[in-house]
Amino acid sequence: MKVINVRNVSEALVSGIRLMKAEGEKLSSRNGATLEIPEPVTTTYHLPWERVITCPVRDANPFFHLMESLWIIKGRQDVKFLNEFNKRMVDYSDDGIVFNAPYGHRIRNHGVADQLEQVIDTLALDPTSRQAVCQIWDQNDLMKDTKDKACNMSIVFRIRNGKLCITVYNRSNDMIWGAYGANAVQFSMIQEYVAARLGIPMGTYDQVSNSFHVYLEGPGGALWDKLKEHNSHVANPTSIYDDPNRGQDLLLMDQTQMREFDRDLTVLFSMYDKYGLSEVGEMKCWESDYFNKLVIPMISVFLVHKRHGAEVALKYADRIEAHDWKTAVAIWLSMRVKG
Repeated sequence: MKVINVRNVSEALVSGIRLMKAEGEKLSSRNGATLEIPEPVTTTYHLPWERVITCPVRDANPFFHLMESLWIIKGRQDVKFLNEFNKRMVDYSDDGIVFNAPYGHRIRNHGVADQLEQVIDTLALDPTSRQAVCQIWDQNDLMKDTKDKACNMSIVFRIRNGKLCITVYNRSNDMIWGAYGANAVQFSMIQEYVAARLGIPMGTYDQVSNSFHVYLEGPGGALWDKLKEHNSHVANPTSIYDDPNRGQDLLLMDQTQMREFDRDLTVLFSMYDKYGLSEVGEMKCWESDYFNKLVIPMISVFLVHKRHGAEVALKYADRIEAHDWKTAVAIWLSMRVKG
């Protein structure tokens, strides 16, 4: 078992690249050749709320990462909403309408009960419980012919020293787009949501990756080539979080506003289903700071980008009050300014 012990996901990306370059072994897979670490890898994040990657070489899409995480917390399974922010998502759906193994839907709507609510109730009644588990993998997936089999299998929650910690078990983890991309945002936001509902701080987040790999062909291979070549440019990975004057600009879910947050989350998706994304971006009915200062400004800037291009959208980035997300948006848009 390899252990990558880091402050945040940006630091993990640097460590992961070094590990893969030093110890990755070439293997074949159904999706082409890979480099894989020949034993499971555990990544331990000590500050999992520092989830935003601003590395220009990595070029992570901040709009997609935030919106997909909200989509998961709400328990959705539709392709349409995610496709607004990432047109490749439809490629992972069997019918172009829903996904087979959407994490949030499986956690909240797949069985007879909402697993996330059960976890919250379990830990509220017994903070020492070792039974607070959300199951994602479905045994029917084993032999099912589908484009979408759950890579992350389960989330185990525990409270230690008054903080909510999580362990996520993953059967197959693309280091770049999965582990140190979408997963780091998705699961830390689930952790943040549960912690806020319980009224306690976040602790560590451990990601156990059974197959920790990168692809050597296609878009994944091209990105790996850039990252391994320019790993020095990924240096100083915590810089957006190191400025002591910026700490107050980080926006986390407010433990005193979770009723408002849940209400806003429901309104977001009900209005999206009824009217579409453009109408949501114009609405002024939000009750939580999280939506007023981050989610809706992010949607508004994204819509400007779609309608008028990156250069115009950059002028509106300051509407996003969370410093880390605002920085990521500015970098991502800057890379798309023509000329």
